[in-house]
Parts: sequence; structure tokens; C-alpha cells
Amino acid sequence: MLDAIHPNILALCCAALIAFARVSQRYAIPRMRMHTANLIMACVTTTLGWFFYWLEGALSQIPYQGVFWFMAMGFFGSFLGRYINFVAIRYTGLARASVMSQTVLVWSSILAVFILDESMSLQKAGGILGVMCGASLLVYNPKGDSGRRIPLHYYIIPIASALMYAFAHLVGKFAFEWISSSAFGMAVANTTSLTLLLGMLPFAQSQGDPPAGGERKGFLVLLLGAALQGCGIFFFWSSVKLGEITRVIPLTRLSVLLIIFLSWLLFRQQENVTWRVVLGALIALAGAFFTVTGR
Repeated sequence: MLDAIHPNILALCCAALIAFARVSQRYAIPRMRMHTANLIMACVTTTLGWFFYWLEGALSQIPYQGVFWFMAMGFFGSFLGRYINFVAIRYTGLARASVMSQTVLVWSSILAVFILDESMSLQKAGGILGVMCGASLLVYNPKGDSGRRIPLHYYIIPIASALMYAFAHLVGKFAFEWISSSAFGMAVANTTSLTLLLGMLPFAQSQGDPPAGGERKGFLVLLLGAALQGCGIFFFWSSVKLGEITRVIPLTRLSVLLIIFLSWLLFRQQENVTWRVVLGALIALAGAFFTVTGR
């Protein structure tokens, strides 16, 4: 459906859509139970996946190998990567987990170069590291974890989350070799994740009641955010299908920069633009430029 668009453009569109989705979710999620919000987002993105597949038209052949890889894509990314990240936030704090999650750029690039035989140059490698370091500066909050000491081995958890997302990118490439449909891949991957999420629902911990009327206030905003996220996911997997992982993944991480800007624009009393944010933005943008122009 989006095959005529350059993968770098698709990656940038993905970054913009994900940024708007995250800002919407920032308003909605505190007003709802976490497992309820996750379930709603999973239902919306799954429905959108099958809707995009319907628009794209049915496939003439659906090899079981491709279906298996798409299911693995949903297991590693939407399900396992997300929940390991939740565990990482619990044990290391949001700030540290957010910084360590940026290493997905390194793991994805290593897997792409050594397994998919994608090209890598010093300029592209420098650009990837630039985006990673810039994004880390943007998300790091030195006051966010109350200065508590974190055992060194706890950092394995957010690194494991980043690795799971990197594996999802890799198996996605394998899947597209069998079935060249990002819409079908998104639908199968999100259906897999939703099925696993429903299976875990009886074990979900109660997180207390939200504020009075909170669920009603947050529901519509969450639906909007989930719809934007679903569109972003479609653009993301389309860019992965058409482009190189070592180029498109760093571009999608620019969503962090857009999230900071939108949060400041909409929540000025809660977001401050500091020298760290400005420096991180400049480094990330420079890294994205070197990544796109590198050979």
C-alpha cells in the first residue's frame, strides 16, 4: 500500500505519528488502569492491522513460514519487549530504563550487519551512535529516580528489552521474504500480542482506582492515541520492509525529539527545555543526517 514511498520518509512519518500517540497516551494512561489501557491499545492496533490488510487486498498465497515469522515478530516486540521494559522501569527506574532502551539502535544494527548483510560505514555508524546518544540525553531525567543506587546486574533487564525489540526487527525482515505485506504482518503480530495479553489478564495486578471520572476522560484520548500508534506501526513496518534496518530504525527514534517538543508545547508548566534537551536534540538530528547520507 505504501511501497511507492521512500522508506526514510515512511520512517519519519512513523516517528511523527508515534510522537503524537505518546503525548495522547501521556494524558490518558494516568486516568486509567494500566492493564486496561494496554488492552485497549492492543485491540485498536490489531483492528487497524486487519483493516489495512483489507484495504490492501487479500494475498494470493500465505506461506506458513511467513506467518510463523510474523507471530515471532509480535512475540518479541509487542509482547515480550514491552513487558520486559515494564519490569526494567520497576527495578531501575524510568530514567535509567529509558536511556538503556536506546541501545536498541546498536543491537538492531549489529544483527542487520552480521545476519542480514546490510552495509555499514564509519559515517553511518557515527550517525547511529549520535541518534542513540542524543535520544538518551532527551529522555534522561537525573532527578527521576531519587538518587537511589541500582545494582549493576539490574541493567541487564532494560538491555534485554532492547534486544527483544532488535530481534523483532530481524524476524520482521525474515517474514517479509516470505510474505511481502506490512499490513498482514502488522495484523498477525498484533493479534499474537493481543492473544498473549488476554491470556495474562487474569494475573494482572490491580493498580487502584483512577480518579473519579478518569476513565471516561481518558478513554477517548487513549483511543485517539492508539489509532495514531496503529498508523505509526503500519508506517514503521512498511519502512522496515522497503529499507535497511541500519537507516530506518535510527530515524524512527527521532520520535523522542518530537515527543519532547509536543510535550513542551502542550504541557509547558510540566516540561522544561533545558540545555540537556537542546544538546540532545542537536546531536540526534546530526546523527540522523549522517545515518541517511552514509553509505
